[in-house]
Amino acid sequence: MERELACEIVKDLLPLYVDEMVSDVSKKSIENHLEHCVECNEIYQNMAFHLEMETQPTEVQDVKRFLKKTKKMYLLYGLGCLSFIAILVCMIVDLAMNKGVTWSLITGSSCLFADILIYVLSTCKKNKGCITMAVISIGTLSLLSVIQITRYCLMGSGTVWIFRYGLPILLLWLLVLWLPVLTRTILKWNIWDCIALFMLLVIVGNYATKLITGDYVWNDVLHMQGFAGNALGEVIGIILFGIIGRIKKWKK
Repeated sequence: MERELACEIVKDLLPLYVDEMVSDVSKKSIENHLEHCVECNEIYQNMAFHLEMETQPTEVQDVKRFLKKTKKMYLLYGLGCLSFIAILVCMIVDLAMNKGVTWSLITGSSCLFADILIYVLSTCKKNKGCITMAVISIGTLSLLSVIQITRYCLMGSGTVWIFRYGLPILLLWLLVLWLPVLTRTILKWNIWDCIALFMLLVIVGNYATKLITGDYVWNDVLHMQGFAGNALGEVIGIILFGIIGRIKKWKK
């Protein structure tokens, strides 16, 4: 008959047991003891947890950190070089064909905006959502202004639409994007509730956009056919993501 180990003996053997340096017979005896001894089992769990959380040597961490930083640096430098080449080629073609800088200014601004956004997403660690939205807000406003100036002033085509349509619609959809991000950051909503809120705001945004452009018909709200064409998919999404959000919250 196997002899039961005393707690004092098990406690002395636990460091060796965690490091897997005990014999099979001792291992089996310790495991049998841990099955019914709460105190020894708690000590074992703490030892196992600290062993898993034990940090790697500083040299290994430094090498991994350096490799990760170098990989990210080469990626950003590569994108920057590709964007510079694309902008340069567009400007050369634009100068040769139009004797001036016209549509290449729009292309260059778009590439610059994309590069800045990728840089922020790659390097930002804290408040990434708000910082990313700030870059998107400033970048889209700048790009919209460049398009208006290029087409109206440099190319002599189009009208001054930015104040009548461009800015109102831009501000409207920036608000649609900002509200879920702020609720996620400030109110700590789960991601599923934020998606449901976003889809609700999309419904409002679609109707408001049509109202700004003059394409909106108020009777569409009262007719199921108009509602189905404009908002049925979003409503289904709101219900679906709302249910998922509730399930995730209940599980916590």
